[in-house]
Amino acid sequence: MTDLSALSALSALSGDESGEPGVLTDSWDFDEDWLSDGPKLIVPVPAGSHVDASLVRRVIEGCRAAGADGVLVLTDGPGGPDGPGGPGASGRTRRTVALGRAVAAVAGNGSPVLLASCDRQGAVLFSGPGSALVAGTPRFLRGAVPEGVDGGRARFARYARTVAHRWPGLLSLARSLPPRHLAWSRSRDVPAGTGAARQLELMRGLTGGSVDAPDFARGWQAARRTSQDNGERLREPLLTAFGQVFSLLEDYSVDLDLKDADDLTDQELADAVREIMEYTEGF
Repeated sequence: MTDLSALSALSALSGDESGEPGVLTDSWDFDEDWLSDGPKLIVPVPAGSHVDASLVRRVIEGCRAAGADGVLVLTDGPGGPDGPGGPGASGRTRRTVALGRAVAAVAGNGSPVLLASCDRQGAVLFSGPGSALVAGTPRFLRGAVPEGVDGGRARFARYARTVAHRWPGLLSLARSLPPRHLAWSRSRDVPAGTGAARQLELMRGLTGGSVDAPDFARGWQAARRTSQDNGERLREPLLTAFGQVFSLLEDYSVDLDLKDADDLTDQELADAVREIMEYTEGF
């Protein structure tokens, strides 16, 4: 398992040594300089004894969200038929695979394995059974950790408690990477300046008449992305209310030329948002 406390004490490997300049230290930890460039956040995620398809899909979706078109694979041992030196090569090996081939090329590998976007915006580090670390920019994490930074960390903490009998070390990893925000259940609990606060402000503006429907739709979706990038979390009943607004916006078009006959009108959108606010205890 990665020793996060040692990150700052270890220097980055050169490109010649690792094939991943700036991403890894010589002890298979994320390099502090790479993490600071962005900056990048770390989310621990559940894993099995080997790299499985779900772990590879995290880096694939992270690449897609960040605009990268390939996965850099770094392993400690033979690189396979596509790796440097061919079958039987020893030491660290590096190869690049297309997104569509990544699952077939990597799933089943043992530790340690690094899967990084080809532009190095993010990476998944599998250094031992039981867990993996996902690190990256907000854009990368939006795809790689769709549950959000804090959602992913909270989920991992629950998982670590469940498997403590098998992998007790995961509890300390979960404690070293706690959620940064509380999960808010009521509008009055949401701190000013957050993405969720901006979403609430827009909802009040729409129903009060100070924000028109197109501006609401554009602004609410932008604030939602900010909230996700910040790792903000919601709990019931606010979680369901925000989900209902998101569903409404899927049936509303800002562009009049693209509006279908069954799309919500501006007034219908405002009325529906008002109803959500009136009947949700969280408001």
